[in-house]
Amino acid sequence: MTAAQTDHEIWVLCDTLFTPYRQHSNWLLHIREGRICRMLPASEMDAIRPEQLIHLPDALVAPGFIDLHVHGASGRDLMDGTAEALQAASITLAQHGITSFLATTMSASNSCLEVALRGLAACFRLPTGGARPIGIHMEGPYLNPLRGGAQDPSCLKETDVGSFLHFVELSENLIRRVTLAPEMDPGLRLTREALALGIQVSLGHSDATEEKARAAIDAGAAQVTHTYNAMRPFHQREPGILGVALTDDRVYTEVIADGLHVHPTALKLLLRVKGADRVPLVTDGCSAVGMPDGSYPLGGKRIEVKNGECRGGDGHLAGSTLTLDHAVRNLVDWLDVPLHEALIAASATPARCMRIEDKGVLSPGADADLVFLGHDLEVLQTMVAGRIVYVRPPASNSRKD
Repeated sequence: MTAAQTDHEIWVLCDTLFTPYRQHSNWLLHIREGRICRMLPASEMDAIRPEQLIHLPDALVAPGFIDLHVHGASGRDLMDGTAEALQAASITLAQHGITSFLATTMSASNSCLEVALRGLAACFRLPTGGARPIGIHMEGPYLNPLRGGAQDPSCLKETDVGSFLHFVELSENLIRRVTLAPEMDPGLRLTREALALGIQVSLGHSDATEEKARAAIDAGAAQVTHTYNAMRPFHQREPGILGVALTDDRVYTEVIADGLHVHPTALKLLLRVKGADRVPLVTDGCSAVGMPDGSYPLGGKRIEVKNGECRGGDGHLAGSTLTLDHAVRNLVDWLDVPLHEALIAASATPARCMRIEDKGVLSPGADADLVFLGHDLEVLQTMVAGRIVYVRPPASNSRKD
């Protein structure tokens, strides 16, 4: 079934392989030191020692999934900034085919954010055993209270470049993405400062008009956080931020494809207008991911989970229990999206929108981050940097949604 673990050289025999842009049958991946060094037809196979070979008969092999919006998992909130929280999320996410993720913070007091950012930066230096954190996504606190959603309204405020640079320093320059409302950024000063530092700016929790949203995009903001949710709705005389996001080809529109945050028809519209190469699937997963119904932490508050739905005390949606493998299945099952497009939205697109060149695709030189899927698109195994970090227990090799 699987090869003995080695950091040096392994081969993966793929009955079906998605790059994800192309599909191959009976293909070989040659992996050395955690990276793909060769791809070739199985008919050209050299002599391979059995302990170097990984082959799951009839499995589909694809790039590992990348989640750009994760707040926690397995009962642990990443705002704690602890190794325990990061490890719990890492292991749980790997069980769902996720190989990389952005640890996402919530709007909070400066002192709480400092604890979270400093703690996460220290934890990033430790091995996780599962999916790898590739940076921090700072969601707020520069958000509009009118569209605050589950964010603490007492912590939402206009941008302050000085405090933001302090947060960047505390994070040891690990902040890779910041979500802000452009109308809360006078003169777009923080937007320009973040972009100059190589930090991607995503527009969200915003009541921005079409004019303000377009100005931010013209300044370089190229992403929208959980499209449709926590933003001014579309109106024919004031399209707002949503109208710009749907029609501007420069913009990546992340979406939570759980059927709860976004109706399947609205999801179909988004995919039809933007295409899979501009719609990164995300989960907005919180500490309740992988847990039964109950009460869980989220950014210093408690949320209640019932029938898998996460809601705050005011009844608003507050994060989700979605996982990316489930999101991929939803696109295929509900919308008849071609499988390669669903895989692109979960792997290549999030990598490209974050300008990560060595993840999200299977090609020579790319990281050997793989997901092995069964016929029903359940995750059978997950590989991170050439090492198997998750194997589905044999008794559970049946699809459970």
